[in-house]
Amino acid sequence: MLHQKLIKYTQFKKQKVYRLFVRIVLAVLLVFHHFAYGEQYVVVDGENGDRISASWRGATDTHFEIEYKGQILKLPLAGYTLNFTSNLAHVPDRTAAKHFRNGLDLLDLGLPERAQKRFEDAIEEFPKYPKAHYQLGLLHKANGDNANAYKRFHFVAIFDAPSFDLVPLFRELGDTALANEAYDVVVDNYQQILTFYPDHPDVSELKYLTGFLLIEQLDDPGAGLSLLESAIKEYPDLAFHEKALFLIGKLQADMDQLENALHTLDGFVTRYPGSEWVYDAHLIRAATNLKLGRLEEAAREAILVQEIAGNDAVMEQAKEILDQTKWTVYTNVDGLPDNQIQTMTIDGTRLWIGTPKGVMPFEIAYDKWRPVELVAQLINTSLESVPDVPAIAANSQEVWVGTRSQGAIHYNQLTGEIQNYSPADGFPAWIKDIKMDEAEIWFATDTGIIRRIRGSVDPPLYYNTQNSLLPADDIDILLLTPQMVWGVSAEGGVVLFDRGKQEWNSYHSTAIRDGMRIVGLDIAEEQLLFTWFNPDEKSNGYFRADMDGANGKSTTLDTGIENENDLRNIYIRGARDTSPIAEEEVEAEPVEEIPNPTIPEFSPETEGLEIEPEIEELETEPPPPVPQIPLILWIATNKDLYIHHTRSADVWQYTTTPQILTGELIVDSLIVVNNKVWLGTSNGLATMNAQ
Repeated sequence: MLHQKLIKYTQFKKQKVYRLFVRIVLAVLLVFHHFAYGEQYVVVDGENGDRISASWRGATDTHFEIEYKGQILKLPLAGYTLNFTSNLAHVPDRTAAKHFRNGLDLLDLGLPERAQKRFEDAIEEFPKYPKAHYQLGLLHKANGDNANAYKRFHFVAIFDAPSFDLVPLFRELGDTALANEAYDVVVDNYQQILTFYPDHPDVSELKYLTGFLLIEQLDDPGAGLSLLESAIKEYPDLAFHEKALFLIGKLQADMDQLENALHTLDGFVTRYPGSEWVYDAHLIRAATNLKLGRLEEAAREAILVQEIAGNDAVMEQAKEILDQTKWTVYTNVDGLPDNQIQTMTIDGTRLWIGTPKGVMPFEIAYDKWRPVELVAQLINTSLESVPDVPAIAANSQEVWVGTRSQGAIHYNQLTGEIQNYSPADGFPAWIKDIKMDEAEIWFATDTGIIRRIRGSVDPPLYYNTQNSLLPADDIDILLLTPQMVWGVSAEGGVVLFDRGKQEWNSYHSTAIRDGMRIVGLDIAEEQLLFTWFNPDEKSNGYFRADMDGANGKSTTLDTGIENENDLRNIYIRGARDTSPIAEEEVEAEPVEEIPNPTIPEFSPETEGLEIEPEIEELETEPPPPVPQIPLILWIATNKDLYIHHTRSADVWQYTTTPQILTGELIVDSLIVVNNKVWLGTSNGLATMNAQ
């Protein structure tokens, strides 16, 4: 019996020694693993229940050394349990450690569900227990619960990343998510590696891949740009470098880091001249130079793309940029009172600009640009406050300025005299348009139309809905012809005044369908030009007719436009087409047809005039329509400037509105004079040669 007890006791001692040996070996391995990461700590648990935390100083086969409260202690390995950590805050208490050991034992017994409960108990007792989080992460991963596995491994990385090799685990979770196109999950896992294991060999590839995903899939260009800039600097020889360098240049351009973008893309096209992105790089360089106002450089890049690209879409982009280089842009830096150009007019070589912060005339002869500040100051200081100017009319002798709340201002260009017509004197406050000729001056206001007869001592005539056939009191636009005065209300209704009969009439044409609202007027070579938009049909276009409104024809320009601002803001100007006629055009010119008398005059085929009853009562057969003089039409919208030679019905040219003007662009005014197109917008003034 005693012999059996001795044998049992001997076996028990051997088991204890073996377990101790295993613990020592594991401890030593942990020490070597931790050594590369700087200061390491050890928690020493004695068999008598004592526990101390100290700095680790090394070990032999029989003893270990620690630094405790400034003293070096040398203790035997036997009788102590050692737990290493890089952070003492992560050392669990005895209860948590017991739960964890029980969990490991249950794993050894093949009971993972019960083990999971013990690990959870350990974390509940001690939340910053990295070993318990790690074991739970492994269990979740084995069960296919990758979301919770990532969560646990993330905690491990936060608490004690140096003690665990989590790279293969995060990489596997990320690659699995990538196959499932769960790009946010991919980036989360890859970034754990980049953050906590910056020296791992996988980092070189993952920096590129994560940057691409952030930019192309997750719309986070800032974070993606930062990663790619770091990647190309640290790992310039990887195959990903080409794409990364292009994307960096593109993002820098998008973020208005313009000089950086030019430098980056210059390096890209030099290093990768055969790249699939080389055309895009040149186009971005062209657009960037355009933003910087370097028109020659922008044009050079665009022309290069046209010469080397074989892709129609790319060549069209190059053309658009080349068109942009034709524009010269002026803003408040160049003397404008404000970048919002509300109205413009030309007086010889002087361009008058109206803005919410007053007027400014500019001398523009010989392609010069010189603000006439003394005249501007004289007008802008003539009222109690700087006028908000939506209307100007000017000739060599006088200038009329319409304001939004302070009436009208008259400036005599010969004497320099200023006269105000204010609401206090009974003049309307809001002057929306002004037109004048040698006989009269007309004002469109929000309360009707005012007519001043030159040389008359009588008060101005005032027309509104109570004393005339105006469609509304709120009138936006006026147009004067020798025989007629045309007006358009804020709602798009058209009215005309017969200057001979002194009568108002409403105007209709079969070409102006229900829902169309007129928003612009012009006259060119004895032809009327209206622009219109139709909010119901989401379309806009222009209407051309004879001076009396007859023989009208409407042409649709844009369709499918959702934004009413983009529909409403459409302006037209026209001039005689004096360009030479190509030989093919002469041969193909059709013979003028005599109208079929069986077709009613006002049928859709002739798109005739519908006007006052007394005009319609004329029963004499109308003469054949006189062929209209060929025109060049310029039509400006918020997006494009169209050029159309009316003699070639199917031939249109267009150039995009100046993209160099930043922000959402709204076109407010268009004039074409002296072979120049002037475009007033919400963000500045742009001009280009009309040819």
